[in-house]
Amino acid sequence: MAQTILLLVNPFAGAGMGTKAAHFLQTHLDSLSYQIEIETSQNPRYFSQQLLNKNLTKYDALVVIGGDGTLHEVLNGIAEKDFIPPLLLFPCGSGNAFNHDIENLDWNTALQKLRRRQTQKIDIFKINTPSGSTYAFNIIGWGLVADINQTAEKLRWLGAARYTVGALWHIFQNPRFKGELTADGQVFEGDFCFVLACNTKHTGKAMKMAPLADLTDGLLDVLIVPHTSFWHLLRLFPMIFSGKHVHSKLLIYKKAAQLSVEAAPQMLNIDGEIKLYAPFEVKVLPKQLEMIV
Repeated sequence: MAQTILLLVNPFAGAGMGTKAAHFLQTHLDSLSYQIEIETSQNPRYFSQQLLNKNLTKYDALVVIGGDGTLHEVLNGIAEKDFIPPLLLFPCGSGNAFNHDIENLDWNTALQKLRRRQTQKIDIFKINTPSGSTYAFNIIGWGLVADINQTAEKLRWLGAARYTVGALWHIFQNPRFKGELTADGQVFEGDFCFVLACNTKHTGKAMKMAPLADLTDGLLDVLIVPHTSFWHLLRLFPMIFSGKHVHSKLLIYKKAAQLSVEAAPQMLNIDGEIKLYAPFEVKVLPKQLEMIV
């Protein structure tokens, strides 16, 4: 019997590559073995709304054609369902943080992964704030990292380089953020540059922000950077591409299953999307999402 696959296509991802990727899959998947249905996003919140009431029991797999932001939207449409088919994130984003973790960075590799259907259940996490709640799989960032992403969104015409440009712009400004962080009962209080909790090793464009992260360990890798000088930040920034920054005395790197930040309202970076406001609480939900890896 042919497998039924639902393609969830973001036509705006990766400079418009989503539609071409859907055509690639239709062309390369044997029509006798695979029955394909397509759902195309119409707006930035389309999948999180449309999938809430969609019956997924007829599908053998969901293929999310887009980037980390698209998977974030899909996750928020399906996270509370009783049945979720295995998901494949087809690499069409500008950052591809999750796909960097599983070495799934080109279409032919992704096609082979879909045919092979090797799966792994990964952790997700739930974020609660006074302004709302959301599920996530990649990161939550407060402080400088949220400001950088907000600027990077305005520089999409620069492609992947927008993350580096945004980072340098805000490092030069060197803002400070006052708050109280609690990670599995341990409290940190004062002025911070940023706090970033990661489920994946990578974020942005191939930035190895959390090299010790494990998608299945039930923990977030938390990076805490107290406020420091502009020069220290500038020296730290190049290290994040190799992961060497975790050895720096400028930051605290720890693992935690629960995390909270008490601070003045400020936008958050959640899976690369700017949404919701601090203060916030985070709880890991171990092995909740079956991914094709």
